[in-house]
Amino acid sequence: MNQAEIHPFLLDFFRERGGKIVHEENGLFKVQLTEALDEELMNRPFYWQYIKKLGFKGEPMSVTFITDDTKRNQTGEWVHFGSRRLEQFFQIIQRDGMYTELYEQHTPGQQQSAMYPWFVCNVNVHFNGYYTSDEIVSVGVLLTNGTMRFGMMEELESLSLSSQIPDYCYKIPSIIPPKKAAEHLMNELESRVIEKSKSFAEQSSHLYESELDLIRDLGQDLKDEEIKSMKQQIFDRLYPKVNFKVINGGLFYLTAATCSRLTSY
Repeated sequence: MNQAEIHPFLLDFFRERGGKIVHEENGLFKVQLTEALDEELMNRPFYWQYIKKLGFKGEPMSVTFITDDTKRNQTGEWVHFGSRRLEQFFQIIQRDGMYTELYEQHTPGQQQSAMYPWFVCNVNVHFNGYYTSDEIVSVGVLLTNGTMRFGMMEELESLSLSSQIPDYCYKIPSIIPPKKAAEHLMNELESRVIEKSKSFAEQSSHLYESELDLIRDLGQDLKDEEIKSMKQQIFDRLYPKVNFKVINGGLFYLTAATCSRLTSY
């Protein structure tokens, strides 16, 4: 997920929870919240306590969210990677849908049709060093043979999915346990990130050492506690670190045709 993908992500977030999109344009939308969404997002506990105590019907707020940097001067809340609001959305998704089981919907006719199990995991990769950024990575593992597919959620978005298995369909048993698949994909993800972030680590380390050298040069004019505090601040800010946080995951049973397409390239 990149900044441009935050917009459809938020639209899906609100629509799935009953929010009404009252206005939408590129990089900006306004949503009418439900009572539940207002209580969760808008930090108005005393308002809702008062309304409920009196037995009245509350009025949920409407909120404008901005996802395009060029529109930040307009009225609304700017949502971007690293913002507290986006982290709040991730936490809600993690809480509500840490694990799911869905089936690809299709019409197999009167013949029995097999559904193949994929374990899918969405991970937030946080980079901290000479720059700070977040990247959402979605990985799927076919549990019958271990085939791995990155960008899995983008593939699933084009499919019709439901919590009910279609008629005349049956599930192919998993050969690889989901726990093992999760370990496998995390190891592969870490290897890819390490390879991809070599330049990031080198530049962060260089800047980190440069600022430490500056502290050493100034050390004679500083107290020991000041030096220790400044070194810790530099470490927290610049020393290269990459953290992985699982957002959610689940089992997705897909048709043979979809599996063939996902594993063919």
